[in-house]
Amino acid sequence: MQTAKYAIVTGAASGLGRAITVELARRGWHIAVADLNPVGSEETVKLAKQAGGEATAYPLDVTKPDEWLRLREQLRTVWPQLDLLVNNAGVGVSGEVGKLPLEDWKWIIDINLYGAIYGCHTLIGWMKENSHGAHIVNIASMAAIASAPGMAPYNITKAGMVSLSETLYGELRPYNIGVTGVCPAFFPTNILENGRFQAPEQKRAAAKFMEKSRCTAEHVAKKILRAIDKKQLYVFVPGASGFFWRLKRLMPVALLKLIARRHAQLVAAKKI
Repeated sequence: MQTAKYAIVTGAASGLGRAITVELARRGWHIAVADLNPVGSEETVKLAKQAGGEATAYPLDVTKPDEWLRLREQLRTVWPQLDLLVNNAGVGVSGEVGKLPLEDWKWIIDINLYGAIYGCHTLIGWMKENSHGAHIVNIASMAAIASAPGMAPYNITKAGMVSLSETLYGELRPYNIGVTGVCPAFFPTNILENGRFQAPEQKRAAAKFMEKSRCTAEHVAKKILRAIDKKQLYVFVPGASGFFWRLKRLMPVALLKLIARRHAQLVAAKKI
């Protein structure tokens, strides 16, 4: 008889968080839908139950350590263990260093990076108690690899997520806790709706990349679950993301020069 499994997914009210929740539900998981959007969270709960899982919405501001503590204590009263933490909550900010307001830097770092740090800090102790082992998924981005100009705040937070994943990979191996850092390229989500952009051209450029993408949140979610099964450290999706990763490792300066030239062309054409 298969033992029930339990997961926390942040930013689960829409997009990739919702897709991951539904994929887990198809496997019969119990999921805590952690988000600040009550309407979206309840819709995710509904979809998860339709898919065959159990889900409950929990309001969570990932930037507040006390809310993480409250969530942990709530779940410990109803769950026997924690098998999976998905640090998915994130926002987008674009702008040049020196021009972008410092409050925008703080906003994105608090959500994208500190949100995951707080989650890991609060929950790793509980996960170590799981005799069956557990897993942590940190959603990074191809932005962590490409370091595109005009996206420093986003690039830095996502590079931090990769480094956090790599560090935890070593720290948690003795406790049978796997770690996966996910680096997707553009795919359609609602991240642009609440993002902050120094110029409208930057938002339009990002929207075009999303429109052209053949990748979907559902596709990324399936890749993530396969990586959890294999205890795989990295997920690059779609294939272009993996290509950039390999090129960055082999010829880092050549890649950055290529990206810089492309950026200069777009600036000259006034497309960003």
